[in-house]
Amino acid sequence: MKKKKENNVKPFPNHIMRRIERGGRKKMKNMESNALPLPAYAGGHLAITLSPVVGTLGKEHSEMFIPGEEELADGEMRVTVLGSGNPWPTRAQASASILVEVGNPERDMFLFDLGTGAVANFASLKLPVNALNKLFISHLHADHIGDLLTLSGSLSKVGRADGPVYVWGPSGSEPRLGTKHFCAAIEEALAWNNAADKGAINPDSQKIVASEFDFSQTQVVYEANGVKVTSFPVVHCISGSVGYRLDFADLSFCFSGDARPSWPLVNACQGGVDLLIHECFPPAEALAASSGLSIERTAMALNAAHTSPKAAGKVFNLVKPRVAGLYHTLLSPEIINMIFNELGSVYEGPFVQTQDMTVFNITKESIITRQAKQVDQWPPIPGKQRAPYTPVVEEPPEWWADATISLD
Repeated sequence: MKKKKENNVKPFPNHIMRRIERGGRKKMKNMESNALPLPAYAGGHLAITLSPVVGTLGKEHSEMFIPGEEELADGEMRVTVLGSGNPWPTRAQASASILVEVGNPERDMFLFDLGTGAVANFASLKLPVNALNKLFISHLHADHIGDLLTLSGSLSKVGRADGPVYVWGPSGSEPRLGTKHFCAAIEEALAWNNAADKGAINPDSQKIVASEFDFSQTQVVYEANGVKVTSFPVVHCISGSVGYRLDFADLSFCFSGDARPSWPLVNACQGGVDLLIHECFPPAEALAASSGLSIERTAMALNAAHTSPKAAGKVFNLVKPRVAGLYHTLLSPEIINMIFNELGSVYEGPFVQTQDMTVFNITKESIITRQAKQVDQWPPIPGKQRAPYTPVVEEPPEWWADATISLD
């Protein structure tokens, strides 16, 4: 009798293994529509790449990442794209957000941007809510910060109980355009929410603590528990946009935020980087056709604030990451093929068109890229509470006595 594999673990499918044995992606010319996996929303279940494994494939991995069934190893880094999309959030693509987990004793988690829909995708990962308290903002466009209200105001009710949300982010050209002003405004906007929850939850968990830094400098903005985060300026719309690099246990991750090709990013990646996720807009004509916007509008957006596939390829050639990733892309099979053809014409390294719930397992031996198995409904996992809090019963308003329907 054939032994059944445990925990849904199975090798990568044959066509993926053939790519691995050939050494990863091949140089692409006129990519055919059936050569790449379909996006998840169209029925696909694989990461959109020709290089799902870079390096030496060690232990056996499931074809998809199964939330709750793979513990993060000591010294490992896991990067999950919570939001791969744009200002127009859809069920297929949340707005911009990246989650980084590190295998230190604390099992710290770091958010880079938190666009609308990202928290719902986090819920699919079956990770402890209480550990989700560190957010690094690249810039203050709404599609990069829309879920901060949820992280602060709602998740404090379901397990994020120990203390504040800590936010790091850039200054602006004037104080009202900086991260500190923004976070104070969000906390003020949550005044009714926080007053309504008074007594029921730890008031410290309702706070947002902002650490604003000079956007124009390349500098270390966080260093603790073996993790270092460095910020650097990038070119996007107006002053006040940055990217980030995270280093842990000789592994590294770099995130462009929204950016035109920018030398500070390239310089920040000196010495090598394991995973670089860079924004990428489709060519203006394709974006206009798929979005309904005018060609003039899409060309202006691309030229003033974003990065084309060929331009992304130039950045990747300068940085030479172990794996390159693209995000902030409107996904359709046609656009994906166009991006692979255009980028592949100038860059021969391994790259991934990320989508929501693309997962990178990063070790010194390999980088494995998969899609996470979507879990549509899962209760929150509070995690270990380090600061116990005893709820306090608040006196109700006097008018409730006459307004409340008796259940006796």
